[in-house]
Amino acid sequence: MSLLGIRARATLLFGLVAAMLVVLAGTAVWFSVASYLLSQRQEVAVAQAVSNHEQVDLGLSSAGSSPPQVLAQLPRQLASTSLLRTPQDEWFTDDLTVDRGSIPASLVDRVASGRPYSQRTEVAGRPALVVGLPVGSAGGTYFEVFFLDELDETLRTLSLVLLLGGLVLPLAGLALGWWVMRPALRPLEQVADAVAAIAAGDVGARLDARGDPSLRSIAESFNVTAAALERRVKMDAKFAADVSHELRSPLTTMVNTVHLVDLHRDSMAPEAQEALDLLHAEVDGFQRLVQDLLEISRADAGSHQFTLVEFRLADLVQRALPARLSECLEVTSSGAEAVVYGDKRRLVRVLTNLVDNADRHGHGVHRVVVDATAEVASLAVEDGGSGLMPRELEGIFDRFSRGRGSERGSTDGAGLGLALVAQHVRLMGGTVTAENRAGGGARFVVRLPRSRAGATLC
Repeated sequence: MSLLGIRARATLLFGLVAAMLVVLAGTAVWFSVASYLLSQRQEVAVAQAVSNHEQVDLGLSSAGSSPPQVLAQLPRQLASTSLLRTPQDEWFTDDLTVDRGSIPASLVDRVASGRPYSQRTEVAGRPALVVGLPVGSAGGTYFEVFFLDELDETLRTLSLVLLLGGLVLPLAGLALGWWVMRPALRPLEQVADAVAAIAAGDVGARLDARGDPSLRSIAESFNVTAAALERRVKMDAKFAADVSHELRSPLTTMVNTVHLVDLHRDSMAPEAQEALDLLHAEVDGFQRLVQDLLEISRADAGSHQFTLVEFRLADLVQRALPARLSECLEVTSSGAEAVVYGDKRRLVRVLTNLVDNADRHGHGVHRVVVDATAEVASLAVEDGGSGLMPRELEGIFDRFSRGRGSERGSTDGAGLGLALVAQHVRLMGGTVTAENRAGGGARFVVRLPRSRAGATLC
């Protein structure tokens, strides 16, 4: 049950309640109707048997009347068969298919003792009601057999109808529950959508506080919290952007100074050259960090600018991929003609960051694949490392996240490259995933929706 959603659980509850009601109602209806029909049939049968018993008693007391003649003249409202037992234990019947063996011995003994009695039994393989009464004038006993085939058929029909109702009504209950819970859960779905939007980065998502009065307080509280979160995100983004911007001037000075010092590299001692190389590496890393921070903070603040055009993904990858990796590129037949709608500059940055990630943490690029399906074009970058550890897969696209594997444990880089990849791809309406390829190594796959507009390719 915990794996089911609220709507599914409520629907299942509707179905179970409907099933319980059907079982209870069906059982009550069957027993009440069966009891009523049987009692009505028994009353009519007993009344007819008593009346015919009186006719038999009068007929046997009249001179010249034989038992077969008396039995043949009996009136019958219900179809029945009469049997007469004389004190000499002779049996007479008006239907040869029913004989003395058809009457239960216990019923014969009970009626012979002078007490009228009725009993349900089977006669000739058919359900029947047998009524027995003592004959006062002749000293014998009279039995009348009423077959209950019609009553049993009626009860079978009733059972079939109740069974079909028991199957249909729970299904109707499920359908009703599914239909009823849809509008009832719509406010909760809106809350879930808003939470998912905020989790995906849309801090401007809000709930309609004018909706269901019972959820108005929740919506207002949610909107206040979301607004505070949006303000905090924008403040943090503005702070990061300001810091990054302020760092660009001293960074430019540092880069120029290192470049100037590098002009005199040949006159330096080996130890000074080694220190200069370390300074070069640190300044380059610092420069990438400032650029990444500035780009991320602009996107968080909503000031990012996209230039969206249509282009062939394979053409862009071929031009942007370094010449040293040209042999690593594989373009499928479907990927060669795949057209996407996005920002070419940012997609080049995505490819550059994935290649740089493979070079830094995965023993270099193993393969770059451009492929496509009917709806999606994909770009996959595979490295030659040992792959990603399970704990790395969980937050590999988080900001400042760096791997802890043997090849991915380097402290080189600030952990913003893959975060920028995820951000750029998301803003272009795509997705990016990380996985381990079958032959070893990590595999990063960018998927973008294929364009359908058919505009001029750029």
